[in-house]
Amino acid sequence: HVTIFKPRVVMGTKDHPYPGHFSQFVSIVIKLHQRAELVRRKIEGTLRLPVIEPVFRIKGNPQGTLNLVPVDVVTQAIADIKDEGTFWLTNPEPPALGQLVDWVGDFIMVKMEIQPEFKSTPIEAQFAKLASSFAPYLQGDSFPSSLKSCPITRAFIQESIRQTLA
Repeated sequence: HVTIFKPRVVMGTKDHPYPGHFSQFVSIVIKLHQRAELVRRKIEGTLRLPVIEPVFRIKGNPQGTLNLVPVDVVTQAIADIKDEGTFWLTNPEPPALGQLVDWVGDFIMVKMEIQPEFKSTPIEAQFAKLASSFAPYLQGDSFPSSLKSCPITRAFIQESIRQTLA
């Protein structure tokens, strides 16, 4: 008798922090942007250029979805399932990648976009290299779900980032 649980990208919550893959992804964005921002400001100040707001682009599918599911929803589902079989502990209504990038960018104060193709700046190329393990996620995914609901909101994402930075 076998029961298989298949969660997707598990997210920590305020009550149950978990520094998972999403937090690692956001940390890479923050670290690279901080370094690039220091260089940009120094150059603009030295050359007396007007301050410009650059856009940090990430290659991916903005309409694709990322199946994020809170850890407490996963653990509760595991506790509640008594039957044998395979259970997809995934979000039945995952957020779009374009929306997630907006939420993250708003919180960390970086103008971000997700685009299918573009000519990368050196910082964007460095990010792509450092975040290469996340590349498949940035195309979007679609999975069946054994869960009823687990909405991922702007507030949830921003609280997750806040915990990552703490």
